Amino acid sequence: MEKRGHTILEVRNLRTHFMLDEGEVRSVDGVDIDLKEGSTLGFVGESGSGKSVTALSIMGLLMGTRGKITEGTIRLDGKDIVHISEEEKRKLRGGKISMIFQEPMTSLNPVMSIGKQVEECILQHEKITHKEAWEKAEHMLRMTGVPRVEHMMHEYPFQLSGGQRQRVMIAMALSCKPRILIADEPTTALDVTIQAQILDLMNTLKKETGTSILFITHDLGVVAEICDDVVVLYCGRVVEKADVCTLFAHPAHPYTQGLLASVPQLGVHVAELDSIPGNVPDPRHLPKGCKFAPRCKKAFALCFEEEPGFFDLEDGHASRCWLCEKKTSGPANNQPHVAVLVAQSDAGRQGENKNGRR
Repeated sequence: MEKRGHTILEVRNLRTHFMLDEGEVRSVDGVDIDLKEGSTLGFVGESGSGKSVTALSIMGLLMGTRGKITEGTIRLDGKDIVHISEEEKRKLRGGKISMIFQEPMTSLNPVMSIGKQVEECILQHEKITHKEAWEKAEHMLRMTGVPRVEHMMHEYPFQLSGGQRQRVMIAMALSCKPRILIADEPTTALDVTIQAQILDLMNTLKKETGTSILFITHDLGVVAEICDDVVVLYCGRVVEKADVCTLFAHPAHPYTQGLLASVPQLGVHVAELDSIPGNVPDPRHLPKGCKFAPRCKKAFALCFEEEPGFFDLEDGHASRCWLCEKKTSGPANNQPHVAVLVAQSDAGRQGENKNGRR
Protein backbone atom coordinates (compact mmCIF):
# COMPACT_ATOMS: atom_id res chain seq x y z
CA MET A 1 0.00 0.00 0.00
CA GLU A 2 1.21 3.49 -0.78
CA LYS A 3 2.50 5.66 2.03
CA ARG A 4 1.78 9.36 1.79
CA GLY A 5 2.69 12.54 3.59
CA HIS A 6 4.81 13.43 6.58
CA THR A 7 4.42 12.17 10.14
CA ILE A 8 1.38 13.90 11.62
CA LEU A 9 1.30 12.07 14.98
CA GLU A 10 4.48 11.12 16.80
CA VAL A 11 4.32 9.26 20.12
CA ARG A 12 7.55 8.62 21.99
CA ASN A 13 8.14 6.51 25.10
CA LEU A 14 4.50 6.81 26.19
CA ARG A 15 3.86 5.36 29.63
CA THR A 16 0.35 5.31 31.09
CA HIS A 17 -0.01 3.75 34.53
CA PHE A 18 -3.07 3.09 36.68
CA MET A 19 -2.73 3.51 40.43
CA LEU A 20 -4.94 0.82 41.98
CA ASP A 21 -5.33 -0.33 45.57
CA GLU A 22 -3.60 -3.58 44.61
CA GLY A 23 -0.63 -1.72 43.17
CA GLU A 24 0.56 0.09 40.05
CA VAL A 25 -0.54 -1.28 36.68
CA ARG A 26 1.65 -0.37 33.70
CA SER A 27 -0.97 -0.51 30.95
CA VAL A 28 1.21 1.32 28.43
CA ASP A 29 4.92 0.99 29.01
CA GLY A 30 7.11 2.81 26.51
CA VAL A 31 5.05 2.87 23.29
CA ASP A 32 6.38 4.60 20.16
CA ILE A 33 4.08 5.42 17.22
CA ASP A 34 4.46 7.26 13.91
CA LEU A 35 1.25 7.98 12.01
CA LYS A 36 1.76 9.41 8.53
CA GLU A 37 -0.58 11.92 6.95
CA GLY A 38 -3.26 10.23 4.83
CA SER A 39 -2.32 6.69 5.91
CA THR A 40 -3.85 4.02 8.16
CA LEU A 41 -1.85 2.55 11.03
CA GLY A 42 -3.08 -0.75 12.47
CA PHE A 43 -2.79 -1.43 16.21
CA VAL A 44 -2.84 -5.19 16.87
CA GLY A 45 -2.70 -7.30 20.00
CA GLU A 46 -4.69 -9.44 22.42
CA SER A 47 -7.10 -7.93 24.93
CA GLY A 48 -5.11 -6.22 27.66
CA SER A 49 -2.15 -5.36 25.44
CA GLY A 50 -2.64 -1.61 25.87
CA LYS A 51 -4.26 -0.67 22.55
CA SER A 52 -7.30 1.19 23.88
CA VAL A 53 -5.42 2.84 26.76
CA THR A 54 -2.90 4.20 24.24
CA ALA A 55 -5.79 5.65 22.22
CA LEU A 56 -7.40 7.21 25.32
CA SER A 57 -4.03 8.68 26.29
CA ILE A 58 -3.69 10.30 22.86
CA MET A 59 -7.23 11.67 23.11
CA GLY A 60 -6.68 12.97 26.65
CA LEU A 61 -9.61 10.95 27.97
CA LEU A 62 -8.03 9.57 31.15
CA MET A 63 -9.70 12.10 33.45
CA GLY A 64 -12.09 10.47 35.88
CA THR A 65 -9.97 7.32 35.95
CA ARG A 66 -6.97 6.31 38.01
CA GLY A 67 -4.86 6.39 34.88
CA LYS A 68 -2.12 8.93 34.29
CA ILE A 69 0.52 9.56 31.65
CA THR A 70 3.71 9.28 33.70
CA GLU A 71 6.22 9.78 30.91
CA GLY A 72 6.58 10.40 27.19
CA THR A 73 5.47 12.83 24.51
CA ILE A 74 2.54 12.93 22.09
CA ARG A 75 3.23 15.37 19.26
CA LEU A 76 0.50 16.47 16.86
CA ASP A 77 2.04 18.39 13.96
CA GLY A 78 5.14 18.82 16.10
CA LYS A 79 3.33 20.20 19.17
CA ASP A 80 3.36 18.18 22.40
CA ILE A 81 -0.26 17.79 23.55
CA VAL A 82 0.37 15.88 26.80
CA HIS A 83 0.67 18.91 29.05
CA ILE A 84 -1.78 21.31 27.39
CA SER A 85 -4.81 22.55 29.35
CA GLU A 86 -8.14 20.74 29.46
CA GLU A 87 -9.68 23.56 27.46
CA GLU A 88 -7.11 23.05 24.70
CA LYS A 89 -7.72 19.30 24.78
CA ARG A 90 -11.46 19.85 24.34
CA LYS A 91 -10.76 21.95 21.26
CA LEU A 92 -8.53 19.22 19.85
CA ARG A 93 -11.08 16.45 20.44
CA GLY A 94 -13.50 16.40 17.54
CA GLY A 95 -11.63 19.23 15.86
CA LYS A 96 -8.20 17.78 15.06
CA ILE A 97 -8.57 14.29 16.56
CA SER A 98 -11.78 12.25 16.62
CA MET A 99 -12.51 8.78 17.94
CA ILE A 100 -14.98 6.03 17.08
CA PHE A 101 -15.66 3.57 19.87
CA GLN A 102 -16.39 -0.14 19.65
CA GLU A 103 -20.04 -0.02 20.76
CA PRO A 104 -21.95 2.95 19.29
CA MET A 105 -25.05 2.28 21.41
CA THR A 106 -23.16 3.31 24.56
CA SER A 107 -21.53 6.28 22.81
CA LEU A 108 -24.72 7.91 21.50
CA ASN A 109 -27.12 9.83 23.75
CA PRO A 110 -30.28 7.66 24.00
CA VAL A 111 -32.61 10.64 24.63
CA MET A 112 -31.35 12.92 21.85
CA SER A 113 -32.27 12.58 18.18
CA ILE A 114 -29.57 11.60 15.68
CA GLY A 115 -29.69 14.96 13.89
CA LYS A 116 -29.34 16.90 17.15
CA GLN A 117 -26.32 14.85 18.20
CA VAL A 118 -24.43 15.40 14.94
CA GLU A 119 -25.48 19.06 14.92
CA GLU A 120 -24.23 19.54 18.49
CA CYS A 121 -20.86 18.07 17.58
CA ILE A 122 -20.50 20.54 14.68
CA LEU A 123 -21.58 23.56 16.77
CA GLN A 124 -18.95 22.73 19.38
CA HIS A 125 -16.15 23.34 16.89
CA GLU A 126 -17.52 25.66 14.20
CA LYS A 127 -18.97 29.16 14.44
CA ILE A 128 -22.03 28.64 12.24
CA THR A 129 -25.79 28.92 12.69
CA HIS A 130 -28.03 26.08 13.83
CA LYS A 131 -29.54 25.89 10.35
CA GLU A 132 -26.11 25.57 8.74
CA ALA A 133 -25.05 22.96 11.31
CA TRP A 134 -28.24 20.97 10.69
CA GLU A 135 -27.66 21.03 6.93
CA LYS A 136 -24.05 19.95 7.40
CA ALA A 137 -25.15 17.12 9.72
CA GLU A 138 -27.53 15.91 7.03
CA HIS A 139 -24.74 16.12 4.43
CA MET A 140 -22.35 14.11 6.62
CA LEU A 141 -24.92 11.37 7.17
CA ARG A 142 -25.51 11.17 3.42
CA MET A 143 -21.75 10.83 2.90
CA THR A 144 -21.68 7.78 5.17
CA GLY A 145 -24.46 6.08 3.20
CA VAL A 146 -27.16 6.29 5.84
CA PRO A 147 -30.58 5.50 4.26
CA ARG A 148 -33.63 7.84 4.43
CA VAL A 149 -31.58 10.59 6.06
CA GLU A 150 -34.49 13.05 6.39
CA HIS A 151 -36.36 10.62 8.66
CA MET A 152 -33.31 9.35 10.54
CA MET A 153 -32.35 12.87 11.59
CA HIS A 154 -35.44 12.83 13.85
CA GLU A 155 -35.02 9.25 15.11
CA TYR A 156 -33.25 7.98 18.22
CA PRO A 157 -30.35 5.49 18.58
CA PHE A 158 -32.58 2.58 19.68
CA GLN A 159 -34.47 2.84 16.37
CA LEU A 160 -31.32 2.20 14.33
CA SER A 161 -29.44 -0.99 13.53
CA GLY A 162 -25.87 -1.54 14.71
CA GLY A 163 -24.43 -0.68 11.32
CA GLN A 164 -26.52 2.49 11.05
CA ARG A 165 -25.41 3.62 14.51
CA GLN A 166 -21.78 3.06 13.58
CA ARG A 167 -22.28 5.15 10.43
CA VAL A 168 -23.72 7.92 12.60
CA MET A 169 -20.61 7.73 14.80
CA ILE A 170 -18.39 8.00 11.73
CA ALA A 171 -20.41 11.00 10.50
CA MET A 172 -19.99 12.70 13.88
CA ALA A 173 -16.27 11.90 14.01
CA LEU A 174 -15.62 13.31 10.53
CA SER A 175 -18.04 16.25 10.69
CA CYS A 176 -15.31 18.77 11.57
CA LYS A 177 -12.73 17.29 9.19
CA PRO A 178 -10.26 16.02 11.82
CA ARG A 179 -6.63 15.42 10.91
CA ILE A 180 -6.68 12.07 12.75
CA LEU A 181 -9.42 9.49 13.28
CA ILE A 182 -8.91 6.87 15.99
CA ALA A 183 -11.12 3.82 15.41
CA ASP A 184 -11.22 1.48 18.43
CA GLU A 185 -12.45 -1.85 17.04
CA PRO A 186 -15.37 -0.16 15.23
CA THR A 187 -16.51 -3.33 13.43
CA THR A 188 -16.23 -5.92 16.23
CA ALA A 189 -19.93 -5.83 17.18
CA LEU A 190 -21.12 -5.99 13.55
CA ASP A 191 -21.81 -8.94 11.27
CA VAL A 192 -19.35 -9.52 8.44
CA THR A 193 -21.52 -7.96 5.71
CA ILE A 194 -21.94 -4.68 7.59
CA GLN A 195 -18.29 -4.86 8.64
CA ALA A 196 -17.24 -4.92 4.98
CA GLN A 197 -19.44 -1.89 4.24
CA ILE A 198 -17.99 0.09 7.17
CA LEU A 199 -14.40 -0.72 6.11
CA ASP A 200 -15.14 0.31 2.53
CA LEU A 201 -16.73 3.51 3.83
CA MET A 202 -13.71 4.37 5.99
CA ASN A 203 -11.33 3.74 3.09
CA THR A 204 -13.41 5.94 0.80
CA LEU A 205 -13.72 8.78 3.30
CA LYS A 206 -9.98 8.61 4.03
CA LYS A 207 -9.25 9.13 0.32
CA GLU A 208 -11.79 11.95 0.02
CA THR A 209 -10.86 13.85 3.20
CA GLY A 210 -7.17 12.93 3.61
CA THR A 211 -7.78 11.95 7.23
CA SER A 212 -5.14 9.75 8.88
CA ILE A 213 -6.51 6.71 10.73
CA LEU A 214 -5.26 4.84 13.79
CA PHE A 215 -7.17 1.56 13.52
CA ILE A 216 -7.31 -0.62 16.65
CA THR A 217 -8.32 -4.23 16.06
CA HIS A 218 -7.57 -7.86 16.85
CA ASP A 219 -8.81 -9.02 13.43
CA LEU A 220 -5.82 -9.65 11.17
CA GLY A 221 -8.06 -9.91 8.12
CA VAL A 222 -9.20 -6.33 8.73
CA VAL A 223 -5.58 -5.24 9.14
CA ALA A 224 -4.67 -6.78 5.80
CA GLU A 225 -7.56 -5.04 4.11
CA ILE A 226 -7.34 -1.48 5.44
CA CYS A 227 -3.91 -0.73 6.96
CA ASP A 228 -0.71 0.68 5.46
CA ASP A 229 1.50 0.06 8.50
CA VAL A 230 1.10 -2.18 11.56
CA VAL A 231 2.21 -1.99 15.19
CA VAL A 232 1.95 -5.16 17.31
CA LEU A 233 1.51 -4.66 21.07
CA TYR A 234 2.06 -7.07 23.94
CA CYS A 235 1.87 -6.19 27.65
CA GLY A 236 1.85 -2.48 26.90
CA ARG A 237 4.96 -2.67 24.72
CA VAL A 238 5.48 -2.52 20.97
CA VAL A 239 7.02 -5.87 19.99
CA GLU A 240 7.04 -5.40 16.22
CA LYS A 241 6.30 -2.73 13.62
CA ALA A 242 6.47 -2.74 9.83
CA ASP A 243 4.48 -1.92 6.72
CA VAL A 244 1.56 -4.31 6.30
CA CYS A 245 3.03 -6.37 3.44
CA THR A 246 6.35 -6.88 5.22
CA LEU A 247 4.70 -7.86 8.49
CA PHE A 248 2.47 -10.49 6.90
CA ALA A 249 5.15 -11.86 4.57
CA HIS A 250 8.08 -11.83 7.04
CA PRO A 251 6.89 -11.65 10.67
CA ALA A 252 9.98 -11.47 12.89
CA HIS A 253 8.64 -11.66 16.45
CA PRO A 254 7.37 -15.06 17.73
CA TYR A 255 4.23 -13.35 19.04
CA THR A 256 3.39 -11.95 15.61
CA GLN A 257 4.15 -15.34 14.07
CA GLY A 258 1.79 -16.97 16.59
CA LEU A 259 -1.01 -14.53 15.81
CA LEU A 260 -0.68 -15.17 12.07
CA ALA A 261 -0.41 -18.93 12.50
CA SER A 262 -3.69 -18.98 14.44
CA VAL A 263 -5.60 -17.61 11.44
CA PRO A 264 -7.29 -20.34 9.32
CA GLN A 265 -5.98 -20.46 5.76
CA LEU A 266 -8.32 -20.65 2.80
CA GLY A 267 -8.29 -24.14 1.25
CA VAL A 268 -6.11 -25.65 3.98
CA HIS A 269 -7.81 -28.25 6.20
CA VAL A 270 -6.27 -28.91 9.60
CA ALA A 271 -7.58 -30.88 12.56
CA GLU A 272 -6.70 -28.10 14.97
CA LEU A 273 -5.55 -24.50 14.51
CA ASP A 274 -2.27 -23.36 16.01
CA SER A 275 -2.59 -21.31 19.16
CA ILE A 276 -0.32 -19.37 21.47
CA PRO A 277 0.03 -21.33 24.74
CA GLY A 278 -0.74 -19.74 28.10
CA ASN A 279 -2.34 -16.39 28.86
CA VAL A 280 -1.35 -12.74 28.92
CA PRO A 281 0.43 -12.20 32.29
CA ASP A 282 -1.08 -10.15 35.10
CA PRO A 283 0.08 -6.56 34.48
CA ARG A 284 0.75 -6.17 38.21
CA HIS A 285 3.18 -9.09 38.18
CA LEU A 286 5.01 -9.08 34.87
CA PRO A 287 7.74 -11.68 34.32
CA LYS A 288 11.41 -10.76 34.27
CA GLY A 289 13.08 -10.41 30.89
CA CYS A 290 10.99 -10.66 27.73
CA LYS A 291 7.31 -10.46 28.71
CA PHE A 292 6.39 -13.00 26.04
CA ALA A 293 9.08 -15.54 27.04
CA PRO A 294 6.80 -17.74 29.25
CA ARG A 295 4.53 -18.35 26.22
CA CYS A 296 7.22 -18.43 23.53
CA LYS A 297 8.19 -21.73 21.89
CA LYS A 298 11.54 -20.25 20.81
CA ALA A 299 12.60 -18.74 24.15
CA PHE A 300 16.07 -19.46 25.56
CA ALA A 301 17.89 -18.54 28.79
CA LEU A 302 18.59 -14.88 27.96
CA CYS A 303 14.90 -14.26 27.20
CA PHE A 304 13.98 -14.97 30.84
CA GLU A 305 16.71 -12.73 32.25
CA GLU A 306 16.89 -9.59 30.14
CA GLU A 307 14.28 -7.73 28.10
CA PRO A 308 15.38 -7.17 24.49
CA GLY A 309 15.50 -3.75 22.90
CA PHE A 310 14.22 -2.90 19.43
CA PHE A 311 16.31 -4.38 16.63
CA ASP A 312 16.03 -2.65 13.26
CA LEU A 313 15.79 -5.16 10.43
CA GLU A 314 15.20 -3.26 7.19
CA ASP A 315 13.01 -0.55 5.66
CA GLY A 316 11.33 0.45 8.92
CA HIS A 317 10.80 -3.14 10.07
CA ALA A 318 11.80 -3.59 13.72
CA SER A 319 11.25 -6.29 16.34
CA ARG A 320 11.74 -6.61 20.09
CA CYS A 321 13.24 -10.11 20.14
CA TRP A 322 16.69 -11.50 20.92
CA LEU A 323 16.43 -13.75 17.86
CA CYS A 324 16.58 -10.62 15.70
CA GLU A 325 19.77 -9.29 17.29
CA LYS A 326 22.22 -10.58 14.70
CA LYS A 327 20.11 -11.43 11.70
CA THR A 328 17.60 -9.89 9.34
CA SER A 329 14.09 -11.21 8.82
CA GLY A 330 13.42 -13.90 6.25
CA PRO A 331 10.31 -15.65 4.95
CA ALA A 332 8.50 -17.38 7.77
CA ASN A 333 7.30 -20.90 7.10
CA ASN A 334 3.57 -21.48 6.88
CA GLN A 335 2.65 -17.85 7.51
CA PRO A 336 -0.38 -16.56 5.56
CA HIS A 337 0.47 -13.69 3.23
CA VAL A 338 -1.57 -10.49 3.34
CA ALA A 339 -3.33 -11.36 0.07
CA VAL A 340 -4.44 -14.70 1.52
CA LEU A 341 -6.05 -13.00 4.49
CA VAL A 342 -7.90 -10.57 2.23
CA ALA A 343 -9.12 -13.50 0.11
CA GLN A 344 -10.25 -15.33 3.26
CA SER A 345 -12.09 -12.24 4.44
CA ASP A 346 -13.94 -11.87 1.13
CA ALA A 347 -14.73 -15.59 0.93
CA GLY A 348 -16.07 -15.56 4.49
CA ARG A 349 -18.41 -12.70 3.70
CA GLN A 350 -19.71 -14.42 0.59
CA GLY A 351 -20.38 -17.54 2.61
CA GLU A 352 -22.23 -15.55 5.25
CA ASN A 353 -24.37 -13.84 2.61
CA LYS A 354 -25.13 -17.13 0.84
CA ASN A 355 -26.14 -19.01 3.96
CA GLY A 356 -27.90 -16.06 5.58
CA ARG A 357 -26.03 -16.54 8.83
CA ARG A 358 -24.81 -13.80 11.15
